[in-house]
Amino acid sequence: MFSWLRKKNNLSSPEYKFRHSRKEASADYVKYGEDLANGNRPEEALEYFDKAIQVLPNNDFAWGDKGLILDKLGRADEALESFSHAIAIDSTNPITWHNKGLTLIKLKRLEEAIECFDRAIENNEKYAKAWYNKGRALAMLNKADEGQKCFDTARKFDPFLYSKLKKMK
Repeated sequence: MFSWLRKKNNLSSPEYKFRHSRKEASADYVKYGEDLANGNRPEEALEYFDKAIQVLPNNDFAWGDKGLILDKLGRADEALESFSHAIAIDSTNPITWHNKGLTLIKLKRLEEAIECFDRAIENNEKYAKAWYNKGRALAMLNKADEGQKCFDTARKFDPFLYSKLKKMK
């Protein structure tokens, strides 16, 4: 679909941006960037997330997706900055809080990661992945009992989470 969209409308042309609302154009850039990211083309995806942000600076999805790509590229500090931009725009998005927490775990900033997972859970108490990753961070801090409670809660909300995570590895 996105290749058709790109051929039909040159997403980088000024005419395209003029013909569509800024919100629509930014959303199209995000969708195309996600398509590139899913096709394992992170550098190109990053360009489209930047275009989405240029067109609509308060597009929290563009900032969040940019953070994911930067993290994937090993640019954790920039990823955290992007997640922070997304959170400043919409602090109720549990996915952004969760993704920021994952980046903080990679940096061994475990207390901060737990705070992010807590914020994700505040915004969606049934967010199993946030419970699971909070448990991981607690276990890494040698708080096994607290971590186990989080794992149990994650399993309660998504009984198949562990098998899904195993398949992803």
